[in-house]
Amino acid sequence: MQELRLLDPNGYTVPDTVTTVSDGAADEIRQHLLTEVAPAHAAEWSDFGYKARNYRIA
Repeated sequence: MQELRLLDPNGYTVPDTVTTVSDGAADEIRQHLLTEVAPAHAAEWSDFGYKARNYRIA
């Protein structure tokens, strides 16, 4: 089991993105967080210069 979390450009955990997954599902969840959740969160904070490409998974 792995714990994944999406981090914003400042290194803070994006709310509601801490997920515990099996090793087999980790790649799918990473992809979802980076391609769907990160762009949505960055759009909310775009006035502050947030860009989805600057998010990462920890």
